[in-house]
Amino acid sequence: MKIVPLFLAIAISLSGCSMLTKSGRQQHAYDKYVRKSSIARTKQQARFRTGKPQMRSTPLVEPGETVEASSGPESVTEAPGSQ
Repeated sequence: MKIVPLFLAIAISLSGCSMLTKSGRQQHAYDKYVRKSSIARTKQQARFRTGKPQMRSTPLVEPGETVEASSGPESVTEAPGSQ
């Protein structure tokens, strides 16, 4: 029973636990940030290496071709060929 308070006193007196100091917490937060950033960078590089386009590309129009736009709906008041 006397060992527990003695062990606790030694553990508190030693500065081995870096999470008890401000600089230790900052170092831990920075290490966590670096790990997270490197994982994200690795995932992004893997996405770029696949070579697959993320978005569909629209078909290109050749310089000689013309694109016809519809002129709108036809009139419904006249029947075709009624004149």
